[in-house]
Amino acid sequence: MASIPGLLAAVDQHAAAVRDLLAASGKTLDIASLGEYLVEFTESALERGWTPGDDRDWEFVRIVAVCWLMTRHDY
Repeated sequence: MASIPGLLAAVDQHAAAVRDLLAASGKTLDIASLGEYLVEFTESALERGWTPGDDRDWEFVRIVAVCWLMTRHDY
């Protein structure tokens, strides 16, 4: 991830936003809340017409950030 310019910073910003969203909703940062968020976010994105592709768009970066949080915290 560090080899792609700007991606690490974008992922870090999205990870912070996800942490803030979970905290604001009274959820803890754990595998259950991250997994639930990931499923809900992805379903919502797909309903809006987003499709996974080669682009590093907003949705892609958010999904990578959630997965990064999962691995960073040994979930």
